Amino acid sequence: MRKSIVSKSIVSKSIVSKSIVSLITLIAILAFLSSTAAAASKVTLQPASKNVYAGENITLNVVVTPDTQISGIQFDLEYDGSLFQIAGVTEGNLFSQSGQNTLFSPGQIENGKLTNVYGCILGSSSVSTPETFATVTLKANTGVQGTSQFYLRNVTVSSSASKPVDVRLVNTGITISEPEAKKPRGLLVKLIKSILG
Repeated sequence: MRKSIVSKSIVSKSIVSKSIVSLITLIAILAFLSSTAAAASKVTLQPASKNVYAGENITLNVVVTPDTQISGIQFDLEYDGSLFQIAGVTEGNLFSQSGQNTLFSPGQIENGKLTNVYGCILGSSSVSTPETFATVTLKANTGVQGTSQFYLRNVTVSSSASKPVDVRLVNTGITISEPEAKKPRGLLVKLIKSILG
């Protein structure tokens, strides 16, 4: 009887220690996977979300947060061309932040697409400090309302050795709304409008 209690106790301790070892192993694997997944340069469209009135301009920044030394980037941008038009694309300070010479192409503007925007450092320099790569000036079309999602596509970020690095994309949406001045204000305005026709 005593032998069986002792052997049950040993078996029980063995199961507990195996469970602890398994749990520690699982935690180590999860920590490794999360650190591997987190190792990516982030390309973010800012602002995260925004409202704008029809006919107004708004700027959309393409911000790069490198996780390693980088020296070049290219991207396309997709959006709802019935709501927004691109008025211009200018270079940010990402690659010139330390006084380096750069090459920048503002890309080609089509209806609902901006393609082949790219830039790089001329020479052997690289950067790792987060900064704006490009600023896209948008014009909200007149006479429309709605939300357009803006999607980064075909994004390639190059390391200082001209090799592509892993990227994580953060897209955004912008809503066009009717100006306050055009919105009816209360029952009196509705009554006056109905009388005047």
